[in-house]
Amino acid sequence: MIRIGHSPVRHLLSATTALCLFFASLGIASAADKVILRINFTPWGMHAPYFGGRAQGFYAQEGIELEIRPPSSGQQNEVFIGSGREQFGLTNADSFVKARGSGIPIVAVMANQPDNPFAIISLKKSGITGPEKLKGAKIAWFPANVVGLLDPVLEKGGLTRKDVQLVNVARGSEVQMLAAGQVDALFGYSFGQALTLEMRGFPVNVMPVRDYGVKFYGTVIYTNEALLKSNPDLVKRFVRATMKSQIWTHENVETAMKEVIAVSPDRNLELESRKMRLIYSLYNTPDYSERFGLMNDAKWQSSIDILAASGDLPKKPSPGEMYTNSIVESLEEARTLAATIKRPAK
Repeated sequence: MIRIGHSPVRHLLSATTALCLFFASLGIASAADKVILRINFTPWGMHAPYFGGRAQGFYAQEGIELEIRPPSSGQQNEVFIGSGREQFGLTNADSFVKARGSGIPIVAVMANQPDNPFAIISLKKSGITGPEKLKGAKIAWFPANVVGLLDPVLEKGGLTRKDVQLVNVARGSEVQMLAAGQVDALFGYSFGQALTLEMRGFPVNVMPVRDYGVKFYGTVIYTNEALLKSNPDLVKRFVRATMKSQIWTHENVETAMKEVIAVSPDRNLELESRKMRLIYSLYNTPDYSERFGLMNDAKWQSSIDILAASGDLPKKPSPGEMYTNSIVESLEEARTLAATIKRPAK
């Protein structure tokens, strides 16, 4: 029998064990999956959970080395994910439906915003307090907008598209144009341009289209069908890290937002933090009463139909092929996040 005690043999074994643990730790680090997330806009308030969560190490804890890329101006972003060149995307539902309708093999694995954020925004002094007041109004409009989202609001006021003038503008100019009186209203985000205008001293009236019967998803997290089939564990780890990031950001909005400001220094910390807190309040809907991120056929069908009625969708995909709830349903973090959003963000 070999006595170990304080002998050189014991020290040798201890050193060997430590060395093995060291190399094992290196092996884990080198085995991290390199993942690209393609986001929908240049970084602003809504992206705080991704940048903040990465800085906090939530993705690294799931064995993911995350790179966040802004949207490409030269190619449809869904193509990058559908082709497998990139792994995940955050996109607006209209872009997602169009891509799916054109045959790009992508699938939504989590609804990030259960309702679209679009609204008709006007200055309070204009007196546009309801849809009927829009008759003859000039509305700042991005060419990529879905005109079908406007129809239910106009119909509520007894109007049609012929009763308003959509003024195509470059993104970023709509706020200045409304403030200067060059247009009567703008079609934008209830938690975006509206807060920007008010912070600049221009009180506004806001008519969210969801208040007029529009059922249309906001943003979704998606991947390609091949990755979901071949490596569902990676998809699950990515969504879990994202939910952990959203839970943490809910309690640490400004800290998370500083990570956005680091890559978008032209953004205002206070303003973007206000936007993020408002976004959290919009998460608190019946869709997410049990689990954050769940989707359903009815809302996807409505989203598809609105796009098709606008003439923006040559081919209609079926709701069932658009999404899967399997990842969200497998994560306890989805329940935790659903409970978290019932409280105001800090």
